[in-house]
This record gives sequence, C-alpha cells and structure tokens, in this order.
Amino acid sequence: FAAAVVKKGEEPPEMEERSVDPSRPMIALTFDDGPSASVTGRILDSLEQNGGRATFFVVGSRVQANAASILRAYQLGCEIGNHTYGHKYISKIGADGIRSELGTTNQLVASVTGVSPVLMRPPGGFYDQASLGTVGELGMSAIMWSIDTRDWQHRNAQKTIDTVLSQVKDGDIILMHDIYGTSADAAVYLIPELTRRGYQL
Repeated sequence: FAAAVVKKGEEPPEMEERSVDPSRPMIALTFDDGPSASVTGRILDSLEQNGGRATFFVVGSRVQANAASILRAYQLGCEIGNHTYGHKYISKIGADGIRSELGTTNQLVASVTGVSPVLMRPPGGFYDQASLGTVGELGMSAIMWSIDTRDWQHRNAQKTIDTVLSQVKDGDIILMHDIYGTSADAAVYLIPELTRRGYQL
C-alpha cells in the first residue's frame, strides 16, 4: 500500500518536528465509533498538550455533525480512518455493501479534510477473506488491534487505564471509543502517562 506512505520530503512542515523515531518504542492509540464533539475534543486537547497523535476510525453518519472535530484531529496530524457509514459488519453486507459503506464515508471525510481515508477498521472486528478482498480492491487496509480495553462495555475509566498499563508494549495498537466520557477520562490520563514512559503516540 505504497500510496499510504508519505516520503520524508513530502511531510507538511507542522508535522516534521513531531516525526516518529523508529528506534524508540511506539504505540497507536485508536478510537472507534466517533467522533463526538465533547469526548473527541478532550482527547485532542490531551494529544495536543503532549505532542501525540492518534487514529480516529470515524462512523460516516457522524461526520457532518462533527466536522470540526475531524478537521481539528487531521490538522493535529492524527490519522482519520473509516469505520463504515452505519457501523455495519463487513462480513455480512457483501461487496456492494462494503463499497457503499466505505465509499460514502471516504467522500464525507474527504469533504472535511481534503484527504480520503486509506485505513479502515471492521466494526466489531468481524471480517472474512471476501470482505478483506473488497477492502483491498478499494485501496484500503483493515487495521485491527492488540489491546482491547472493552471501554464500551464497562465504561469505567480506571479499568481502561489498568488494562492498558498492565499490558502495553512497543508496537501495540490500543482500541478505545471516543463516544463515552469515561473513555476520555481514561485517555487524558493515559496520553501523558504513556508519553512519560517513553512511548511515541
């Protein structure tokens, strides 16, 4: 997926000073199901204060109402990914359904940021070879996770924090959701703490 790679000289100037050092530990904080102005905004405040970035897998039906949050995340150097238009399980909707769900969301995100997402996350983590094939034909990569905080289930900030800090290691992809206040509570603790522990976000 060479199209998703930005060559060194092509980076926007404001992102160069925060480039990632591949020799140092790094993790990816990822947030699904949003955006939500209040929750996403708190997460972005903390990322900005700590020089970190995250990936937001947005639901297409939420894009227009939360365009300001998406634009701010993009301008901070965060990755905007695609989580389908209506949070549909891609293993159940066929190739045409996938093209519609991802295509519509890509167009909506591009109308806000000027850039179409190249990453998607299958809602619920459900996929099969056929659905991944269709995702690939669209020039997109499906991104899963290595730490599931289950923040959507228990909605307990301390539980989310404990799950991350007890498991985190270099290269992890952490799954959270930016539609719950408790997830923002956890994120605003984790972002500076993980940074302090030497992880690049």
